[in-house]
Amino acid sequence: MPWIETPEQIERARAERAVVVPTPRGELFGILTPPDPTVPPAGRCAILFTRPRSHRNRMWVEGARRLAARGLHAFRFDYHGCGDSGGDASYLDPNRPYREDAVAVIRFLREHFGQRRFVVCGTCFDARTALSAFMDEGDAIDGLVFMAAPVMELKTMTLVHADQKDWRHLARALRNPENWRSLARRERWSYMSRVLGRVTGNSLRGGHDEDALPLASSFLEHFRALVRSRARALFLYGSEDAEYESFRVAERSVFPRLRPSERARFEIEVWPGTVHGFLEMPRQRETFARALGWIEALASTPDVRTDATAAPGTRA
Repeated sequence: MPWIETPEQIERARAERAVVVPTPRGELFGILTPPDPTVPPAGRCAILFTRPRSHRNRMWVEGARRLAARGLHAFRFDYHGCGDSGGDASYLDPNRPYREDAVAVIRFLREHFGQRRFVVCGTCFDARTALSAFMDEGDAIDGLVFMAAPVMELKTMTLVHADQKDWRHLARALRNPENWRSLARRERWSYMSRVLGRVTGNSLRGGHDEDALPLASSFLEHFRALVRSRARALFLYGSEDAEYESFRVAERSVFPRLRPSERARFEIEVWPGTVHGFLEMPRQRETFARALGWIEALASTPDVRTDATAAPGTRA
């Protein structure tokens, strides 16, 4: 990977502490990177919801040390049932985020390390988990980086995906023998039935029925908590992300209802191509740099928890 640690980052690595956070679902293993004592303290702790195992997520090890070199505390950890943490593993559904894990981490860092102000950051499931923390700890969170997360129930997302298909697409799919073999699995048969039904309905209607694409109730509840918190947020998607198709509904239905002072706290950026992909390392480096740059800019602001009067967030 294109990362050569600076002397400052190496010092932050040597200062890191392994931490165990007790929770009812199992002990959470995490790593706290303390700030460089020679730079002005930022007064904030960045919690990176990234499940830092390997591949692109190794970048967030770099990120924690880079933020610490600029005066922030940084914390990364494994959810219960993941990595080195205890507890049972389960399917990660973005609409059922690990809110209890997020809240336990914030409260542990407050009680044991004196942290009072937080910035939270994540992609997909991790973004939804970071957002869910506003339900319990919104008064303590100054900023959110929310990248490429679905904001509908997964079954509804199937309909969103189906809206990108037509009869020609289905005809090509049916000529693939591998697709026929996959229909032996019940979940695949169910998926194809929903797609076929959606494409058929769109053909009969002459267009998409967007009323059949409601936003997830959990997203709406957690988003309202974000609005109440007065924190700032960056929402980052790729124009070709499947997840962006769901967020577009929120852009049309949720954001326009905000008061100008509320809307001004939220930036929406839609980049060409994909943001959610796992294989395009150059794009991952770009989104990584944007997230860290946004956090660093936020940390340089003494008090961001006032009603903003600037223009609404921009779209790239």
